[in-house]
Amino acid sequence: MKPLFPIAILFVALLSSCVTKKEYQEMEELKAFYEQEAQSTDSLQNEYNKLAEETRQLEIEVRNTRLELEEYVVTNKSLNRSYQDLLQRMDRILEERNELDETASYEKVALQRQLTQQQQNLDKDRERLEGLEYELYQKANRLNTMEYDYTAMKGTLQDRNIRIQELEEMLNLKEDNMQGVRASLDDIVGQFSSRGLSVEDRGGKLYVSLSAELLFPSGSTRIDPSGKEALRQLAGALKNNPDIDILVEGHTDSDGSELANWNLSVDRAVAVTQILTQFGVSPQRLTAAGRGENMPVATNNTAAGKAQNRRTEIVISPKLDEVYELLSN
Repeated sequence: MKPLFPIAILFVALLSSCVTKKEYQEMEELKAFYEQEAQSTDSLQNEYNKLAEETRQLEIEVRNTRLELEEYVVTNKSLNRSYQDLLQRMDRILEERNELDETASYEKVALQRQLTQQQQNLDKDRERLEGLEYELYQKANRLNTMEYDYTAMKGTLQDRNIRIQELEEMLNLKEDNMQGVRASLDDIVGQFSSRGLSVEDRGGKLYVSLSAELLFPSGSTRIDPSGKEALRQLAGALKNNPDIDILVEGHTDSDGSELANWNLSVDRAVAVTQILTQFGVSPQRLTAAGRGENMPVATNNTAAGKAQNRRTEIVISPKLDEVYELLSN
């Protein structure tokens, strides 16, 4: 349609000298119509080229998505070629022998049905492929989430392992320190064991037991010189070790009233703590407690059992403030 415009101009130029004004105006209108038609044709051609380019891009995308459908596409092409061959054969047979029309028509219909079925299969496979791609997308998202969670958990576990290692090292130091304290106490026990001084490990703590006969006269809270000597040596082993806590517990037998025994145990525990502080143990590390007759280590039905129950226990435990702070953080 585009060549009509120059032809119309030539036509107008040839006839402009021999036509009337009305005819010239009609020819001008016809010229304008052709010009408009030419512009429309150019616009349609540009739109067609644009659509052709978009179609080419879409064909590239479709070609990429059809890779997994290659077998069906090949089959479909083969059937199309067979169909075209059959059409050519039918044309030749129709020219030569019209009596074969019915047979050829049957084969054509059968092939068309086969092509239709094949196309339906392709459509189903395409839908299945789209579903699999969506499922793969969802699984990839879940995998990314799991990888992020795993990385976070790995970092948390590494931090916990570091804290556990620090805690183990700290506890090992505490244990080594307690073993050193025990070694120092064993030397003292050797000197006073015959007079009722002993050391026992219980639950990670050291229990130094001093009999009442070693420390106090009967019913008194005043400490004998021999008892002060034992406490002096104990203070020497404890005062230079800031990593331990010291609890002094007073105990009695069941003779007398419970209140009197309680008060006596408290007073004796306080008396022992005062002697320990006099010999250099920091009072901030000392705690005095009375137990009365409530925690016997032997029966109170015999004189020997009562003698064992009348005692003062110095409970030495590792200072765990740093450990608690690490756990709380």
